[in-house]
Amino acid sequence: MIFSSNSTFLSLISVLSFIFLNIANAKAQVPGSAVNIVVSENSEVRIQIKVGSPDEQWSFVNSYAGALGLGDRIKNFEALDSGSVIASRKIASGEFRSEGKATALRYTVQIPPGRPGDLAHISWLTSDSGVLMLADLLPESVLSEGTISVSLELPLGVAVESGFSRDAQNSFVVSQPDRAIFQVGKRFDVRTKDANGIGLKVVLADNWKFGSKDILRSAAKTIEVYHNLTTLQLAKPATILIGTLPLTDSDASWKAETRGSTVLLLLNPRAQVKNWIGQIGIILTHELFHLWVPNSLSLGGDYDWFFEGFTLYVALQTALKLKLINFREYQDTLARVYDSYLSYSDEQSLIEASERRWTTNVPVVYDKGMLVGFLLDLTMRSESGGATSLSEKYKVLFSRRAGDLADGNDVIIKVLATSPATERIASSYIRGRERIELEKLLPAFGFELDADGQKSRLSARKDLNDPQKRLLKSLGYSK
Repeated sequence: MIFSSNSTFLSLISVLSFIFLNIANAKAQVPGSAVNIVVSENSEVRIQIKVGSPDEQWSFVNSYAGALGLGDRIKNFEALDSGSVIASRKIASGEFRSEGKATALRYTVQIPPGRPGDLAHISWLTSDSGVLMLADLLPESVLSEGTISVSLELPLGVAVESGFSRDAQNSFVVSQPDRAIFQVGKRFDVRTKDANGIGLKVVLADNWKFGSKDILRSAAKTIEVYHNLTTLQLAKPATILIGTLPLTDSDASWKAETRGSTVLLLLNPRAQVKNWIGQIGIILTHELFHLWVPNSLSLGGDYDWFFEGFTLYVALQTALKLKLINFREYQDTLARVYDSYLSYSDEQSLIEASERRWTTNVPVVYDKGMLVGFLLDLTMRSESGGATSLSEKYKVLFSRRAGDLADGNDVIIKVLATSPATERIASSYIRGRERIELEKLLPAFGFELDADGQKSRLSARKDLNDPQKRLLKSLGYSK
């Protein structure tokens, strides 16, 4: 899912047989629509589609993750039947209607790089690099098809990479096209590995002082942690696409998104990052967990507080476990998140904040979600003498039978709130609008928080009792 360098966690400091698409299954699945994408050097793509299901109405996504007006990028739209153009008209942004069922479409999409905050979430192109996301390039009716074929025509010297297998003509069989990402560039460093039974591919574009081998090693360790945490084997191999932010005047060090089984990470070459390998490792503790949460969960509704906020907390613990950070940095990160939380008014529940996530710049979903995850983890460890933690709840969540698309908030709260104390936390902060006051809550668990200065400081208390010592030791604290 979505996680950018503006979110609070940034404050932390050959596989023998690797197959990204089972060829036998691909042959058994007859793709519906056939899509041809011609990539130009002027930030434009020309698209032709032989549609699997003829229709008269064609809708393109108009907004995603705060990026607006995407439908206005569709130009020169034409509908065809039996090779002849039939009359069609634009009825709204990204909405077209043809006078008769069209069996083919052709149009152009202008995709120059836009706002820095949008670059990991929507398609863009420069003269030598870019990202193509089918979700904002194809009509929704085509995206809803289970499998389509996609061919790409590229300028001389330009290549393309993705998590899909292809033939010599850059033709791909794409399942779940609404989640498909293609990376365009002139130079790729590609490596693959088996990570605890899960196929892993790392694609590094452009020139960096590190290689894909370094990223592959770090990512494989993180995937092993999350496989053990959830006990769920991913349905598809994972792909990590790493490229360069096209806007070098941006203040952002990086931007990222996980979509389907693909992680896209864009780095700013001008960012003052001394240790990119360590930084990327920390970023991937968050992004790779999205392969499981929410991408492998059959849940509906707005539960962003869990798959963003709680994932931030799990990622923080994973970074500590993998020694990407130490316990002091673990505490400092939580203190900085709390300072961010204190900087704005919070008058909404986490469920309400999730529903309004893209209509506000206030990071309640991230900050409050992470802090509630921290409180629940402390409570569960305290109740069990350090034997049980928030992490154990993920095994419960993934062990449930996947039936109808259940409401994510109902299912997750039921899994989390299993004692009077955890139910109070859920009632107060997830369902309720109570504001978090860590100064009052943390001493019982062996922490003290000094929030009187310009920056809060979280530390272990000096007068720890035996239960508190066990709790903090279970977190990774040692003295």
